[in-house]
Amino acid sequence: MSALPEEPLLDAAPDGLGSPGDARQQLQELPAVIDGGPSCLVDPTGEGRAYRLIGEVEVGLDPEGVVVHRATGRIYVACSRSNFVAVVDPEELRVIETIPVGDEPIDIVVDEKTGRIFTADARSDQLSVIDAHAGKVTATVPVGCYPSGLCIDVEGRRLYSGDAAGSTMSVVDLDRLERIGVVDAELGAGAVAVDPRARRVYCVNFLASSVNVVEQDTLEVTARLPLLAGPCAVAVHHESGDVFIADSLASTITRIDGCSVEKTAEMAVPNAPVGLTMGSRDDRLYVGNRGDGTVSVMGLDGTEWSRIPVGAAPGGVWEDPLHPGRVLVANAGSGTLTIAEDLLDGPPPRPVAPVLHPMVGKKMPALSLPDLWTEELRDLGEWAGRKYVINVFASW
Repeated sequence: MSALPEEPLLDAAPDGLGSPGDARQQLQELPAVIDGGPSCLVDPTGEGRAYRLIGEVEVGLDPEGVVVHRATGRIYVACSRSNFVAVVDPEELRVIETIPVGDEPIDIVVDEKTGRIFTADARSDQLSVIDAHAGKVTATVPVGCYPSGLCIDVEGRRLYSGDAAGSTMSVVDLDRLERIGVVDAELGAGAVAVDPRARRVYCVNFLASSVNVVEQDTLEVTARLPLLAGPCAVAVHHESGDVFIADSLASTITRIDGCSVEKTAEMAVPNAPVGLTMGSRDDRLYVGNRGDGTVSVMGLDGTEWSRIPVGAAPGGVWEDPLHPGRVLVANAGSGTLTIAEDLLDGPPPRPVAPVLHPMVGKKMPALSLPDLWTEELRDLGEWAGRKYVINVFASW
């Protein structure tokens, strides 16, 4: 083995965050530059420029889904390891109540017609139905094994649930609160989106790296498209019907033509995109980059307009329908909800040249890990000058 050099240097930018302290701070202070994905200069503070940070609220353990109840303006956050939904007052920036639900609530949606809120309780194999005014669960709906993604068709009065371990998509009648259909999907079925104009449902399969196209009227799977690694979020453009899917393990957004149902682009994003929502102006996407601790404001052509620093390991991203441009982000790693304002009216005026990561040329961070066989701590400096692989298990 090679001896540890006196000052090992980094000759390439790290892909992840590194240590949760200084490295994360350095990443947050970077201008948003991804050339070859193209990008634009972003003021790190955001004040008066691309974005404004309004606040960050502690909500619970591993928050994932987030939604706004239009009638009250309150924010509901599904905290998967706390087994409750945190209710946040957006003016006071604090949790005003918590509502116990089933085990491991991951996604959350609201039925705007009735005001009911639904959570996907993954380890309970059910949906919890919350009466927002009473502040409690009033019913549960059994679905497939490990539901992890939800989507509501308000006009069609249906709710769709991607059941990850069951490889199915459950169809629930919103008024009767009953499962009325089951569609065969694939392993890791999760994120779901509806195109009401084309009467299609898109079910994304994380482990199978695919998306199933389902006809709403017949519940027949009419197409299957292969995707890049780890697709886990999906959004539909309201007018064109184009579909955007976050490929978390490939760090890309796949675009699918809504008419031909064919892939038209694979667009690079910073690092492990997990959250995705279509902006209300239909000209941008909000992408939660779990590995980067940021949210990208992204044009539909794949150009990153700005990058907003949020909490650790962001997941669910939602735009407040009562305040267009206000972005809500559930940060699984820090147990917080970030509220930020997207201040851009459109794409920034000019792109900038790529810049090196600030850690390039600096000392390699010290890191010791237990040996798989002997359980003794080994310093990575022992392998200085060699190529090696670090396998990091992500519990999410």
